[in-house]
Amino acid sequence: MKSFRIVPLNGLKWVWITPAVLVLALSAFFYHQEVPSVLAQSAADSLPGIAAATAGQKVLVFSPHPDDETIAAGGYIAASRRSGAEVRIVLVTNGNWHALGNIRHVEFENATHILGVPDSDLVLLSLPDARLAQEDEPTLRAALATQIEQYHPDIVVYPDRRDANPDHYTVGRLLDDILDAGTVPITRYSYLVHFEIVFPRPRKYDPDLYLLPPRHLLTSDRKWQRFAIPLSDEDAKTAAIFCYRSQLNNPWLKGILLSSVRRNELFSLPVAHPH
Repeated sequence: MKSFRIVPLNGLKWVWITPAVLVLALSAFFYHQEVPSVLAQSAADSLPGIAAATAGQKVLVFSPHPDDETIAAGGYIAASRRSGAEVRIVLVTNGNWHALGNIRHVEFENATHILGVPDSDLVLLSLPDARLAQEDEPTLRAALATQIEQYHPDIVVYPDRRDANPDHYTVGRLLDDILDAGTVPITRYSYLVHFEIVFPRPRKYDPDLYLLPPRHLLTSDRKWQRFAIPLSDEDAKTAAIFCYRSQLNNPWLKGILLSSVRRNELFSLPVAHPH
């Protein structure tokens, strides 16, 4: 096996390193750079808590793809429905990446039924999966705004604009702008599904752990709050997650889905600044 000679620095001796060691060193470096540091498990209680919606309230959930609604807010949806709140879910794309659209649509219906949402409160925009950033922006903005105008929600749940997935980022950015321009007060909860290369952490199925935010997303303009999933709704979220068999067959996506089964869900809220 060949080796590489590293040029000496500051009078250090020549160092010989094999390709395998070089690859491992570079991998460790990039892993350290790209894996977000999250708050410690002991910090969970320091995050303010939010309550589920109750009877008389209307919740509008925007899900870029089939499964995002369950990953990010399945517990919140189930608890809100059980409390008598209305919940409508807007599925923005057709989920047809890798030609799985029909399968994922069935999975979406099965999962949302488990969470307590009837077919009549499922809205399908059927836009191209993985291409929202290339869609005509005024048209997409109008389609999202129309859902809010027609439903008159008290609470909107939608992707955080800091999400690494382009579809999530696009939906989150546009909804931030729409809600900022609105004249009617609406409670806003945004969620994070994809961030850097390993989030949530730890990436494994462990329902006894808490979901915690990345440390460098603890900014002054947004605050993180947690929704503690009631014991009576934990099984509903878990069962809904396991409806997404097509995604669980992908080892990378499987880690995201299974690590979303935690004791809580996580939402960021904009901080109101005095005028």
